[in-house]
Amino acid sequence: MQILVPTMSGPRRPLRFPGDNIADVIAKTLDKFGSNTAVRTKDGGDLSYRQLGMSASTLVGSFEAIGIRPGDAVILKLPRSVDLVVVIFATQMLGLVFVPVDPSELDQRLDHIIRNTKAKAIVSLDLRGSMRVERLPTRDGVNAAFPNIAYIMHTSGSTGIPKGVPVSQGALLNLIDWYIEMTDFSEGTSIAQLTRPAFDVSIPEFFLPFATGGTIVLPATQLQAQIMQTIEFLTESHANVIQMVPTLLRRFIGTLERLPGVAERFTDLKYVVCNGETLPDSLRRRFYVILPNTSLVNSYGPTECCVAVSYHYCRREDVDLPMFIGKPAYNVDFYILDESNASVGCNVEGELWVGGVQTSQRYVADEAQSKLRFVTFSTANGEQVLYRTGDYVAASEEDGLRFLGRNDDQIKYRGTRLEKGEITSAIDRTGLCKDTAVVVVDKDDDKGQDLVCMVTPGDADVVKIHRRLAEVLPNDRVPRLVVPLVGLPFTANGKLDQRALERIAKEELRANSNDATPQTENSNGTPLDHLLQAVHAVMGRWVFAGLTARECDIDSLSFLDIQLKLAEAGLKFGEDVYQNQDLSLGEWAKQIQPLCCSEFHGRTTGKSREGTKFRRELVEIIEYIENRSPSTIMLHSSLAALRNVTAKEVTAILLEGLERIAASATIMIPAFTLSYCSTRRFHWSESKSETGVLADLVMRELPAGRTKHPAYSMVVAGPSMRELCEVDWWRCSPFGDDSIFGEISRSSGLIVGLGTSSFTHVHRCEVIADVPYSKTINLQGRADFGGGAIDVSTPVYTRDVKARPEYWFLGHDTMRDIREMRDLVREFAIAGTYARLVDAGDMETRLVPIMRAEPFGFLHQNARADARRAYPSEERNS
Repeated sequence: MQILVPTMSGPRRPLRFPGDNIADVIAKTLDKFGSNTAVRTKDGGDLSYRQLGMSASTLVGSFEAIGIRPGDAVILKLPRSVDLVVVIFATQMLGLVFVPVDPSELDQRLDHIIRNTKAKAIVSLDLRGSMRVERLPTRDGVNAAFPNIAYIMHTSGSTGIPKGVPVSQGALLNLIDWYIEMTDFSEGTSIAQLTRPAFDVSIPEFFLPFATGGTIVLPATQLQAQIMQTIEFLTESHANVIQMVPTLLRRFIGTLERLPGVAERFTDLKYVVCNGETLPDSLRRRFYVILPNTSLVNSYGPTECCVAVSYHYCRREDVDLPMFIGKPAYNVDFYILDESNASVGCNVEGELWVGGVQTSQRYVADEAQSKLRFVTFSTANGEQVLYRTGDYVAASEEDGLRFLGRNDDQIKYRGTRLEKGEITSAIDRTGLCKDTAVVVVDKDDDKGQDLVCMVTPGDADVVKIHRRLAEVLPNDRVPRLVVPLVGLPFTANGKLDQRALERIAKEELRANSNDATPQTENSNGTPLDHLLQAVHAVMGRWVFAGLTARECDIDSLSFLDIQLKLAEAGLKFGEDVYQNQDLSLGEWAKQIQPLCCSEFHGRTTGKSREGTKFRRELVEIIEYIENRSPSTIMLHSSLAALRNVTAKEVTAILLEGLERIAASATIMIPAFTLSYCSTRRFHWSESKSETGVLADLVMRELPAGRTKHPAYSMVVAGPSMRELCEVDWWRCSPFGDDSIFGEISRSSGLIVGLGTSSFTHVHRCEVIADVPYSKTINLQGRADFGGGAIDVSTPVYTRDVKARPEYWFLGHDTMRDIREMRDLVREFAIAGTYARLVDAGDMETRLVPIMRAEPFGFLHQNARADARRAYPSEERNS
């Protein structure tokens, strides 16, 4: 029997941690470093290890109370947050197996993960944003399913089904041990938690501090969505270690190149560790020009081998160098084999197999894939299970491994390892095409990647295919383009011609970007002008202000580049507009504000004079409301209309004021999602408000809930919040007596407009007045109100359905509302604009008789003729 000899082996040495129990390591950290900062956050709410231990102990009690025992799997459906840190800490204290999933994970994939891991509980956020622990039903007994396993991480599966990798405590401790040495990590060191929890690169960001008493630096923002704010926090918090996939590192370095004054503030940054995809040598050279005192480490490792198994300290020379993924970590073996599984030695191309303490033994509940990927061999180090990576490499005694490519259907796309089969399977299930092929196109150097799918036949409905894929695939797997071909290209040997596919994909991407330049009304450097220019520079085509971000195909990485272009012009987004994909670019532009140098130099301390004035103006309004003592308040807002005060101060002061009001009155904030009328899909947490950012802000920051309606939902805070959020409003008419607006009528609610005069309650007045065009239409769709997706049939206002002609000619004249109610409206000045308040009962008493006398009188003048033609038999004589 052939005995394999490792091509390269990492140093054999015992761990610095006695035994192989993570709970013991954590216990010693709590005992020795209790007063150290465990988590540092933007708002100054730092968490010590003593506090972390107390919170985690409380959670351990919650787990034990519902029968969760060591070895049980627990699903963590949480975003990056302090809560997530506490939960991971608690699972390891109790010896549980944590299974991280994205909060937006598709129900089908989540159900599969729960079923295969036999998870006993799930930790998620409730309607108020508070952490919730739920016991999951299981048919198994109480025996532990995964003894000595720390976590289970899921990777892409070739059939569209995720593969679960169980990672042992011993493997994780080995990773932590050599990471500590690789990055000089200790109790005085900090690491940024930038990676999404369901990506295994996040693991060192939690466990390096857990094992040493160091600090997790936790930005409130994401690098992809708010790069300027995230960088500001990283400099302020003096982060020492940062991990990034090369795709994000490009954007990070690009920002610092454009803002060298910011780069100079990274004086405490010691290491940047790259993993997840190929690191271009040109990016290495750019890195050292802008961060000469920081070390760049190129790392490599599959999820099946606990995050990373190799490391290479990138050289600082400003010359072209081959890029290596490096030498093996401690207690890790590399075998480079040919097609007959014989060793090829150094300097010869072969397939990489990994053995040693970090190699998992199998996939969870997937025997077929386990047999293909985890194979037992007799080796010079004894019998070992080796993991077949599917990566081609060549070894150098001096520099370690050099990555050459893959030999299977797995691809690296924007830092995540995907299997083409997952995407092609999803396309096949649509039944709309015959053959499929998936191509990843590398753009010009340092410009990222695009995912393109080819399908046959040439007349395939690619728009419909793309829409179906968006419904069933995670966002990072939805292709940029679906291209119809008469037939797929093949080589003379009968293999799919990958070069031809890449050439076709590049040509289609190029053709797709060559749209005509739009006509603009002005070129005086307005925020909108700068935004359109930035989108053109990044996306390669001109777009119009009326298009939504979704229609422009702006993904999170393109959004990073758009922010960089704005920063060059001295501008930034004051709000995280990326979360509002269905707003127009014109609406996005309203959130653009100057990029002040002081924001990057730590000089904005205390409260500004304008912020103090804004607070005083808001208090005057609140005192007026409290004197009226309304039981309910309908609050409309346009935060973009507020001037002379920073976005940070606006949100902080508004939330403080709303929390005060909600102590005695129920506040309703429209969180309408009229896109439901075309998509027929709604999710209570993922479908963001399309009527302003305040609803989403309140939902995230205050004890609040969201009402059950897919089109006319409300965010509610205050005494009646729970009661209103339990009603199935989707079964009711939009504005009738049974609607939530009818509830406002009965309670004589107060209508408040902050920077806006668009009072939705006027549609309730139209219903009472029985105007001819106040009609509804039933729409069938799928909605998730927090308890799982259900089929719904709900009536919506006919004018809110884009496909209907009423959408275009039933525009409401809000200025007439104000003119008719001018003696009823109480107006206050606030932040350079106004707040208008009116009693709902007074509004109805004034407007309803006028609407009855002039059935079409509250429509815009140019729309009345069309409305009369549409409803000729229903108009009354005035």
